[in-house]
Amino acid sequence: MDIPDEKKNEFKQMKDRINNYDDSAKERIIAICDELSPDRPKPLYSEPASSKYLPSARTSARASSSNGSIPKSPACGRDHSRTQTSTSATSTSFERKRKPLEDSQKPSNRLDGYIESKHRSISEYSTSKPKSEASRGVNRKDLLRGVDSKFGERLLDEILDNTGVRLVDVSGCDTAKRALEEAVILPALNPSLFQGLRQPVKGILLFGPPGNGKTMLAKAVAHESEQVFLNISASSLTSKWVGESEKTIRALFQVAKNAQPSIIFIDEIDSLLTARKDNETEVSRRMKTEFMVQLDGASSSTEDRILIIGATNRPYELDDAILRRFPKRILIDLPDERARAELLHKTLAKHKMLDGLTDYDIRWIARSTDFYSNADLVALCKEAAMVPIRDMDRNKIAKTDGRKIRNLRVSDFKEALSSVKPSCNPKLMEELISFADRAGQK
Repeated sequence: MDIPDEKKNEFKQMKDRINNYDDSAKERIIAICDELSPDRPKPLYSEPASSKYLPSARTSARASSSNGSIPKSPACGRDHSRTQTSTSATSTSFERKRKPLEDSQKPSNRLDGYIESKHRSISEYSTSKPKSEASRGVNRKDLLRGVDSKFGERLLDEILDNTGVRLVDVSGCDTAKRALEEAVILPALNPSLFQGLRQPVKGILLFGPPGNGKTMLAKAVAHESEQVFLNISASSLTSKWVGESEKTIRALFQVAKNAQPSIIFIDEIDSLLTARKDNETEVSRRMKTEFMVQLDGASSSTEDRILIIGATNRPYELDDAILRRFPKRILIDLPDERARAELLHKTLAKHKMLDGLTDYDIRWIARSTDFYSNADLVALCKEAAMVPIRDMDRNKIAKTDGRKIRNLRVSDFKEALSSVKPSCNPKLMEELISFADRAGQK
């Protein structure tokens, strides 16, 4: 859309007027500083004595008006009818009473530095990164320092600046929460307190049946410890080209080092770092070797604050050398009855479907869902929420207000229990518990 010429001229006049205001204000402040401290060094730049922005120039212009009319101010273009009074007596008495200024009280001989610093700080704030990065002085260029941009740019997309998940949002897993709090959150609050034997571990393995919040726990730890969270999948580290997987792994640890304190979370780590076999390909062997080298470097350095968290459903399939580099191995078990009741209550309350159910009903559902994972319980709630819809006349569904649908009942959950079964394999649980007894922590 073309802007009319008259509008352009109007905008130009407004811009010139604003610039005049700024120049006038600077000249006023300089003049006041000269009056307060006559001996102060003069600024490196100066306007002529007859500058139109000086107060003396305005006063003389008004006093010299022969016809009695008040001239317009050059800065704002308005008439000022206030009578100018002599200030010589006031100035003389002020000079008599004024005490000499200390060196620390004397104003600066220039205002440009202050004004430029203000403009610079405002510009930096307006173009800053999200809070989690900007508060620690981290930007995209710093994260890619020493990293091949071909691999680094892809890894930056995996960074979650603010997960927004807290430990209280995760139902159950009390033992895992305490272990993660001691290993990650508390050392982040006061690193100087956790040194020597108290130095936190650099590798944590979360293992357990699928759908129990391993990823959610890792996000909560990153959020509460205020660390950069790199959510990495096994597929993002593998490549069909020879040598690129090793370069990607090196780039990953370099980005984490540039962003430290940081957390590298690798989901389904068993698909990437399984036990080495005789018939294994050379590409896979080199990738595992590179990962162990980088993990050793991050673990042995006392200055680098990098934590690697791996999640798996089959920890017993990991290579022994990899397990050694994850000294803390925590079982994320199935929720018990109390945790199931808590999760059901949170899920239904979040979607405002708790009105038709009592606490006794919630406890009954929790007792009836043994061996259900967190994901299974959410699926059960969704299935129960569909029962009132199925009871409605099909012809009325399109015109029915959602607020007029009846509340959920225990009978809806009884019907849902017949179709939603626990997804956890009992044999898998036996193997996980056996591994926890042998090499992990319950």
